[in-house]
Order: sequence, then structure tokens, then C-alpha cells
Amino acid sequence: MPQPAVSACRLCAILLAATVAGDPAAAERAANRTPSEWLHAMDSAFRNLNYDGEFSYYVANHSRVRIQRRQGDRAVSVTMDVARDDKVATFRIVHMVIDGVERERIVHLGGPRREILRTGSQVSYLLPLGEESFAEDALPAGSPTRLFMRSQDLAANYRFDFSGRTQVMGRPAVCIQVNPLDHNRYGYLLWLDEETGLLLRSELRDAYGTHLEMVQFTSLRLGDSVSANSLEPNLSGVLVQPVSKDVADRPPPNVLHDWTVGWVPTGFRITDARVQDQARGGVHVMFNDGLATFSLFVEPAPETSAEGLISRTGATLVLSHNLAGERGGHLVTVVGEVPPETAQRIATSVRAR
Repeated sequence: MPQPAVSACRLCAILLAATVAGDPAAAERAANRTPSEWLHAMDSAFRNLNYDGEFSYYVANHSRVRIQRRQGDRAVSVTMDVARDDKVATFRIVHMVIDGVERERIVHLGGPRREILRTGSQVSYLLPLGEESFAEDALPAGSPTRLFMRSQDLAANYRFDFSGRTQVMGRPAVCIQVNPLDHNRYGYLLWLDEETGLLLRSELRDAYGTHLEMVQFTSLRLGDSVSANSLEPNLSGVLVQPVSKDVADRPPPNVLHDWTVGWVPTGFRITDARVQDQARGGVHVMFNDGLATFSLFVEPAPETSAEGLISRTGATLVLSHNLAGERGGHLVTVVGEVPPETAQRIATSVRAR
């Protein structure tokens, strides 16, 4: 199977040639840092810099177009893959370190107006009246959260490679590849600000180098140009506190006592688990490898089964599998950022104890 690094290298080489022709000293400084050092700089930038910017989350919709025409007595057809990036959501983030304490505000722009406020490790959600139950969805899971990835969580499952220099929003940037060590997860391209290490753009790509999702800053202010007033919320609503940290840090409950998951990819661990429907016996378990996430649902099968359902939006796959047994039929569903073959293997490995 082709590796994502091949297309990634070509892309970064094209960008490098087109946009960064000079400044050999800067090129040498960038190349003297290892990819891991660049990712540590990214981690530090998110924690220690003052920044105020807007970023957008896009998913790629791919469709196949067949063009057919006649050449003499022959019919010639060409099939092309056409990609279109659809913007899913836009956010504003303000981050400052004041008296040694991190403060942060994330605002969902467009659609439902929601805000996330953080002081140190204390997080709260500001939501419109009547939407208090949507606190966990204030920042959608998936690619938006990849602007805040932590590199130390990734080294066991991904390889980091340096791909050169380019520009993002007119700022010199370095391109880093995050290549999976197996075929059970996707690869990424990261564009880091050369001056600060801040992540400016992230692309998620499949094993063929096809981009599936993208997150990118569209505007950005740094340093002294960031005002503390921008940390103050401007939404009238209800302030919701999430589960306290000591509760959140407890091991997930064992909701799989009736089920065995025979296989999950190396590096994925359970980060959350809950009973989905006490009366019907449904369970929901979430797995994470430090970057990619998928959820496993097991529930009694409805009268109209969804056997064989496979759908994908961007990198998020939904795959279902019917499980027959002595307890009656159950529906196993995998939802997350893994390739179809991987999701299929996970779903079909579920067995009743």
C-alpha cells in the first residue's frame, strides 16, 4: 500500500520551491532542528505564547467523475477524483499567560454561539439558555482539536519527518510529516510557524496521500498585540462546569463485562466508557492513541437492521455490523478516524462473553 509520505514530500517540495526561494540562513536554522524538536516547540507555543486568531475546520468531499468521448471507432473514458473542501466550522481562540497562569477562550463562530473558558486546569462552558446538555459538544471532536495535539503522546505510533519550508498566511513555516507506523491510522501534515513553533495548519491524509480534513488559522495576532479584554466572554447564557478533574481522571468503568473486543490497533487505549441505554443494555466505549479517536457502540439490533452500513465524512467513518448470538441480535457500530478495513476488523472482533 502506498505510504502517505510520498505525496506529502511532493507537496512540500512544490510549496518550498514556489514560496521560499531565498534566506539560506533561515533554511539552515530550520533544518538543524529535528522533527521531534519542532513538535516540542509546537507544544511549548500552545502553552506559553499569547495569541488571538480564527481557525476553520474543513472536510474534503471526494467524488468520481467519468468523462467519455469517442475517438474514431473507439469510446475513450477517463475517471477522475474531484475533491472539494467544505468548511464545517470556524472558531476564535484567545490564549494568554497572565501571572504565570494560562487563560484561554474559544468561541464557536457561526451557528450555535458557544464559548469555552479556561483558567489553568479549570474549564467551563458558556452556552445559550436551554442548551446546557450540549456542553461536551461545545468544541466538536475531530480535526479542530488537532490544533492542540501533544507530541509526547504520538511517538509510539507515528514517525516524524521534516519536509522543508513554506509560507502560511505570509509567515515562514516548516512542514512536518506525521506518518503512522502501521496501516490502521491516518497520517498528517503539520505546518509550524518558523518563528514561534505555533501550529498554523494541519491536514489529515489517507494512505494514498489524499487529504481528508484540514484545520487552518485564517487570522492570527501574537505577543503584545493580544489584549486581555479579549478573554472576557460576550455571550449571555448559562455557565456550565464539566465533571471535576478528580472524577475525570478515574479509570473508565468496565461496561464491557458482557462483551469482548477481540482486536483493536496497537496503541489505542480506552479513554471513556459508559452504558448508553441501561434498559436495553447498550454500551459506548471510546478509544484514543494520542491523536486518532474512535468509538465502539454495542446495542440491541433494531427491527430494521443496518448491516453493512459504511459512510464517511472527511476522515470520520461510520461502519456497522450485525452480531447474532444467544442473547439475540446486536448491532456493533464503529465511529471514528480509522480506515474502513480497520473499522471492519474491530467490529467483527466483538463477541459476547
